[in-house]
Amino acid sequence: MPRAVEELLRYAQTNVQANLRVVTEDVELGDVLLREGDAVMAVNSSANHDDAVFDAPDRLDLDRSHNPHLAFDHGLHYCVGAPLARVQLQEAVAGLLRRLPTLRAAAPPAWKTGLKTRAPRSLPVTW
Repeated sequence: MPRAVEELLRYAQTNVQANLRVVTEDVELGDVLLREGDAVMAVNSSANHDDAVFDAPDRLDLDRSHNPHLAFDHGLHYCVGAPLARVQLQEAVAGLLRRLPTLRAAAPPAWKTGLKTRAPRSLPVTW
């Protein structure tokens, strides 16, 4: 269950962490020249789908062993409630599966997306 919850946190992160910043000096990032004064948005949660870090990052793998996701941020901004959230998610999913042991997706989810949110709009299930 812990691996499955960590993967759900990585894959289906609902709070898209993004920070608006202003470039303070000309800098080249990849093949793009950013000029002083340009506004840029750093989408931190895109790191959870980085193919340099995750094998098949766009695939939900509930048994993924290497999972250094940033669902709760990192460093100074790390969420102090992360341990409690993990326990709550593990218990909720385990309870749901105890109650409905044959629960499974009946169709792929339809995703709600935006600048600050990414969440399933619908996920048909059957059991």
